[in-house]
Amino acid sequence: MRVVLDTNQLVAALLRPPELATFLMAWESARFTVVASPALINEYRHVLAYPEIASLIYPELRRTFETHLIHDIELVNPPELPRLCRDPDDDKVIAAAIYGLADFILTIDQDLMAPEVTNTLGQMGIAISSTANLLRLLDSVTTRPERSN
Repeated sequence: MRVVLDTNQLVAALLRPPELATFLMAWESARFTVVASPALINEYRHVLAYPEIASLIYPELRRTFETHLIHDIELVNPPELPRLCRDPDDDKVIAAAIYGLADFILTIDQDLMAPEVTNTLGQMGIAISSTANLLRLLDSVTTRPERSN
């Protein structure tokens, strides 16, 4: 499974480790592949450096992201940015998903969840989801019925 992680979901995962520890562990154990472009990586780093955000993230989690998780991201270099979103800053997320052959964009961004965007992405096989929904999907894939003897 291939996902593009919008910055809002990365920040949420790092800000709320108890609730999203399963997501970070699933990422760490390669239960899915995170795909991003250099522009999106730059945005991750820029937003995580905001003092008001950086002060809320445990230093260990920030260090884990910078020293390990970021190296697990598969980089793609989109040759162009599609103009699909009301907010042009979100087009880099869409480009990473399209050119990275993603199955999902993990976001809660209303601009990315707009019907015209989701319909276009859906035609390409890309769904919009939240991190919580992805975790439910991963659980359903690994949950097997008990065998009776």
